[in-house]
Amino acid sequence: SYSHADTAWARWLHKSLETYRVPSRLIGMPIAAGRVPPRLSPIFRDRDELPTASDLGAAVEQALSQSWCLIVICSTESAQSRWVNEEVLAFQRLGRGDRIHCLIVDAGPDPAAPLCFPPALEQAQSKTGNGKSEPVAADARRFGDGRSHSLLKLIAGILGIGYDTLVQRDQQRRHRNMFWVTCASLALVVVLGLSTLLAVTSRREAVDQRSHAEGLVEFMIGDLRKKLEPDGKLATLDAVGKEALAYYAAQKSEDLDAEGLARRARALHMIGEVYDLRGELDEALMVFEQAADSTAELVVREPGNGQRIFDHAQSIYWVGYIAYQRGNIAVAEPAFQEYKRLAERLVEIDPKNEDWQTEVSYANSNLGILLFRQWRLDEAKVVFEQELHSTSQPGTHDDKPSERKMRAAQARAWLADVSSRLGNLTEGVAHRQNEIAIYHNVLAEDPKNNSARGSLSVAERTASYLMLTLGDTESALQHGQRALALSNELSMQDPDNMQWIEDSAVAYANLANVLRHSNRLPEAIDAASKSTAAASQLISRDDRVASWQLRFADSALVKASVAADSGEAGQAIELARQIAGELEARLERAQDPTDNALLLSRALLLLADQYDTVGKNDLARANRRRIVELLEGIDFRARVPIERATLAAALLGLGRTDAAQPLVTSLAQAGFREPGYVAMLARYGMDAGAGPRVLASPETAN
Repeated sequence: SYSHADTAWARWLHKSLETYRVPSRLIGMPIAAGRVPPRLSPIFRDRDELPTASDLGAAVEQALSQSWCLIVICSTESAQSRWVNEEVLAFQRLGRGDRIHCLIVDAGPDPAAPLCFPPALEQAQSKTGNGKSEPVAADARRFGDGRSHSLLKLIAGILGIGYDTLVQRDQQRRHRNMFWVTCASLALVVVLGLSTLLAVTSRREAVDQRSHAEGLVEFMIGDLRKKLEPDGKLATLDAVGKEALAYYAAQKSEDLDAEGLARRARALHMIGEVYDLRGELDEALMVFEQAADSTAELVVREPGNGQRIFDHAQSIYWVGYIAYQRGNIAVAEPAFQEYKRLAERLVEIDPKNEDWQTEVSYANSNLGILLFRQWRLDEAKVVFEQELHSTSQPGTHDDKPSERKMRAAQARAWLADVSSRLGNLTEGVAHRQNEIAIYHNVLAEDPKNNSARGSLSVAERTASYLMLTLGDTESALQHGQRALALSNELSMQDPDNMQWIEDSAVAYANLANVLRHSNRLPEAIDAASKSTAAASQLISRDDRVASWQLRFADSALVKASVAADSGEAGQAIELARQIAGELEARLERAQDPTDNALLLSRALLLLADQYDTVGKNDLARANRRRIVELLEGIDFRARVPIERATLAAALLGLGRTDAAQPLVTSLAQAGFREPGYVAMLARYGMDAGAGPRVLASPETAN
C-alpha cells in the first residue's frame, strides 16, 4: 500500500521482495504462516496486478482478504492518503492488524522529525498497551536502516523470524556467493556448506550478470552516450539506463571492488541526469542518493584518491541540485557547501590540475546562485565577479577554451540578473550583451553546441525583457523573436527535455508581453496561448516543482494581461482571480515566498485595474491594499524594478502619492520606462523621467 508519490519506492520494494531468495538454511523452518518458503511471492501491488479492473475497491478488498500481511510504504504523502489509510483499516478489520509492516521512506528533511504513519496505524498504536499491535517499522532512509537493512528487516517481520537470524544467514549466503564468484579456481573448497548444485548455479548466474552489466555500462557511458546525448535522444538513453539500474539494484556495495563501485556510480549519474532532464525528479533524487552511497564508500576506501573525491563531489552536487529545483534550500545549501569543500580539497591535492580548479568554479557558481535566490544580492555579486575574473583569464594549459568561455558567459548572466534586481538596468543590459557575444563566439567554433544555443536563447530573452523595461520596444521585439526561435528549435529536437519546454514557455510569455506593448494584439494572443500550453506540459509532468508552478502562473498572467488589453475585462478578471487565488494558497507553504509574493502582487494589480474598468472600485482598492501589504513587507533592495513599479501603482491608486514618490524617483534614476508603467504614471499626471539611457557596448569575448 503506497501513495502515488512513492511509486518509485513501490517498484523497488516489489521487485526486491519478489526476487529475494530466502537463505537455504531457513527454508522449511516452521513459522506462524506455515513454513518458510524459498521465495516471497506473489506480492500484490495494484498498479501491476489490476491494470483493467472495473471495480478497483472490490479488487483491493479481495486482495487484502487473501494476503498474509500488509506492507505500508510510509511517507509524508502516504500519511495523508485516504486510500492508504482505508487499506490499513480494511486489513485491521480482518483481524490482521498485527501483520502490518511499515517501510519508512520519508519524514521530511529533518532526521529528528516525527515518523509519518497513516492515521489508522497511529490510532492502533495509541490504543495498545502492550505493544503487540505495533507494526514492524523498517527505516529505508540514509540516516535510518538504509535500503539493504530495511529490506531484511521487513522480510524478517513477514516471515516472523528474528532479524539477527535472517541477517546472519543472509550474510553467510552472500559470503558464499562472493567466494564462488571470485575464487572459481578454488571451487572445491566448500567451507560454508552450500550444496554443489546451488553453488554452481549461483556462480553461473553471478558471472553472467556481472559480465552483462559491465559490458552494458561501459557501452552506455562510452560510445552510446557520446552518440545520442548531443542530439538529445533521451528516450533511448533512458531505456538503456533502466536496464543497468535494474541490475545494480540487486548488487551489494560490499560485494563490489573499487572499480565496480565506480562503474556503478557513473551509470547512476547518467541515469539520474536523464531523469532530471525528463522532469522525473523523484526518480532522479533516488538514483543520485544511490550514487552518493557508492561514491562515499569509495572515498572511505581511498581517502587520498582525487578521482574518488571528484566522483563523490558530483553525487553530492546532484543531490543538492534536485533539492534546489524543488525549492528546498535547507537541503540544497548544505549539499552545495559540501560540494565546495570537496572541490577545494581536490585543489589541495593537485593545485595545477585545471579540472579541479573548474570544480571550485562550479561550486562558487552554485553558492552565488543560492545567495541570489535568497536575495542576498550584494554577497552574490561579489561571488559572481570573482567567478568572472577567474574564467575570463586563459590558463597556462587552456585545453578547454569553450568550457571556460561558457563559464564566463554564465557569470555574466548572473551579474546581469543581480544588477537588474538592484535597479542597475543599463549595467544588466551590458552584461547580457557581452554574454550574447561570448555564445556567438562559442557557436562559431562549434555550431552543434546545444548548451551554448540554449543559453543564448535565455540571454536573448532576458535582454528582450531588459530592453522593454528601458522603453525600447523595437529592440525588445528583436531579442524576443530570436530567443523564441532558438528555444523552439531546441524543444523540437527533443520534446521530452523539460528544460527546453520551460524555455519555450518563458520565451512565448516574454514575446507576448512585448507584442501587446507594441499594439500587435492578435500576435500577442497567439503567443500567450502557446506559453500557457507549454507551461501546462511542465505541470502535467510534476505539479510539485516550485519553479514550474510559478512558470505556469506567470504564463497565465500574461494571457490575462493580453485579454485586458483586448478589452475582455471579464476574461481578464476571471483568469487573474484564479492565478491570485492559487498564489495566495501557496504563499504560506512556499520555501522562499518572495518570488511567489512578487508574482501575486502583479496579478492583484491587474485585477485592481480591471475592477476599476467595470466600476467595482471597492474591490479595486481592496486588491491595491493587499499589494501594499505584500510588497511593503519585502526589503526595498529585494524589490526588482517591475515590483517597485507595481507597488508605486498600488500606492498611487490608493491616493498615497507621497509614499509612491521615492519609488518613482528610484525607477527614474534606473531608467525604468516600461510602457505599461509609463502609461500608468500618465494617468496620474506624472512623468517617468528619462533616466540614464546610454548603454555600454559589449566587450570583446575572449
